Amino acid sequence: MDAQQDRGDRGPMDPTRKLLKVFGVKVTDYEAKSDDLLARWAGAGEKERAAIQAEALELSADLAHWLREISAHVLERQERVLSSLR
Repeated sequence: MDAQQDRGDRGPMDPTRKLLKVFGVKVTDYEAKSDDLLARWAGAGEKERAAIQAEALELSADLAHWLREISAHVLERQERVLSSLR
């Protein structure tokens, strides 16, 4: 189902819900994949540890990107509201 299609009693998915959904998936994906990396770390050799570190860095950078997106969205909304109330 397309995110912009009618969602029954909740109406079309607004940008906030869509962004929160993406962020939620990213967080749970990060948790699962980082748990796997931590489990692999103990038995890994030097070469595999370098690959694990690189993967952890990539996962963390992706999650940080989406956290910035969420923060920017909330801050933009706050600024718009507060500016309108002057």
